Amino acid sequence: MQNITLQDQTYEKLREMIIKTELYPGQKISESDLMELLNVGRTPIRESLKQLKKQSLIFTFPQSGTYVSKIDMNKAVHSRFVRECIEKEVMVELCAKIDDQSQNRLQTVLDAQRVEYEKGNISGYHDLDNEFHKTCYDIVGKGQIWNWINEVSVHLDRFRWLHLKDVTFDYNQILTEHEEILEAIVSRKTEDVKRLIINHIHFMVHSQTNIIEKYPDYFIEEKTPEMNT
Repeated sequence: MQNITLQDQTYEKLREMIIKTELYPGQKISESDLMELLNVGRTPIRESLKQLKKQSLIFTFPQSGTYVSKIDMNKAVHSRFVRECIEKEVMVELCAKIDDQSQNRLQTVLDAQRVEYEKGNISGYHDLDNEFHKTCYDIVGKGQIWNWINEVSVHLDRFRWLHLKDVTFDYNQILTEHEEILEAIVSRKTEDVKRLIINHIHFMVHSQTNIIEKYPDYFIEEKTPEMNT
């Protein structure tokens, strides 16, 4: 089992805080403030900030300070394209491999997600969204691919979080789509699975403009690519 260090935990926590806008785009941050906030020493904070900088999640202005980067929709669109291409194939493979045990694993995640929805816990609901997809990759032996996708999809995940808060949580849309996807997988309807996955990952197409207009200070000010490509 992989050993999770304090630095790993610190990095993951800071990354999550950026995705969920607890550290919001454009916010100035400091090592000392983060040390106090997370109750850790300077070394894990400093090393975590180096990792976040490599992911373009933070940047430093000389003689000014360190800031949380704004959301780059170009990177988000490219991440969405990669995930869509890969996930269609993963789900088709899952159709062939699904059994009662795997179905129960996925249903357990969906049951937990319903509980978080009923509690009004957006954060827990979001995490179980990821857990559902990760479990699908794990079942077909492609968990490492999920890790790669997760690593490069951070700007997409930041947009997903805003979208979840403003659109999909109110209507429980994500869980409803997960249930439809699982039903198609269990029925081994591969063409339906492909269609449902495309629609699921295209969540951002119809509301991109509205989200950016609502949070203009959270996004890089440049022309963003079309989301329906």
